[in-house]
Amino acid sequence: MTDNQQTEQHTLNNAAIELGEKLRKAREQKNYSIGEVAERLKLSARQIESLESGNYEDMPELVFVRGFLRTYGRFLGIDDEEMSSYLDRIIPQNRSNVYAVERNGGQSFNYQQTEVKKSFPKWIFGVLVLVLIGGGVYVWQSKSNLEYAKQNDSTPSAQLENASNTDLEADNISVVAMSSDAVASAILNPGSTQDTSNTASATAQAASTPAEGSVPIAGELVVKVRYRSKLVIRDKDEQLVINEIVPAGSEHRFQGGAPYNVWIGYALGATVNYGGQEVSVRNNMVGKTTSSFIVGQ
Repeated sequence: MTDNQQTEQHTLNNAAIELGEKLRKAREQKNYSIGEVAERLKLSARQIESLESGNYEDMPELVFVRGFLRTYGRFLGIDDEEMSSYLDRIIPQNRSNVYAVERNGGQSFNYQQTEVKKSFPKWIFGVLVLVLIGGGVYVWQSKSNLEYAKQNDSTPSAQLENASNTDLEADNISVVAMSSDAVASAILNPGSTQDTSNTASATAQAASTPAEGSVPIAGELVVKVRYRSKLVIRDKDEQLVINEIVPAGSEHRFQGGAPYNVWIGYALGATVNYGGQEVSVRNNMVGKTTSSFIVGQ
């Protein structure tokens, strides 16, 4: 050891011995035996003797010795400030360092500074867990909304999907140019010599005859979709008038089959008019994109 280290060591030893003597005298003044003090402080008699002698070689780490000394001083009624002055001389403390004892042969003890390693902040793990949970919830909600939208765009019921194809002849829904006399005959003389199925076909075709955008006449249903959509309409006899995916911006007219049961798969922006009166599509929404209602009752 250097001369400075020896001087410092000597000073620390003297402070420890001086404090130990003070503790011993205070104990004797209160007529406590070493055994009584050890029992009250939950320490061994040998540890009490070490504290009073100022020799801490057989004691635990100095951070614990400091606590033992302070507790012993309070037990004997020694002033805290006085104890702190002794402890700061014997066992100095620093905010960023703790002091350990290095015992070497004939020397009672030496001090060396040991830096405290900073631990990884545990709160970061908590933040990562919350982020993972939030991301999982977002993905789950997005997937659920997508599946819900797909379901709404499908046919409203298995009954419509499995409807008999015999009522869906292509001639019933195609637009065929007809003379005004043929249209009037199909509408005003349903009991004529023409076949009943042909009459129904002519009625459906007649609905498409007026020019697009013309004013609907009495008893006429006009459906115009803004986007490509599935359009399903049944007439008063529960017969399918149309059941197909229609193009965006298309207009569809029907007459002679009221009341109509209308189902529009993607109804956003669609307009419906019956006999010159607007039908609120928005007020008849059964989902985010689907509308279903009956007109002409």
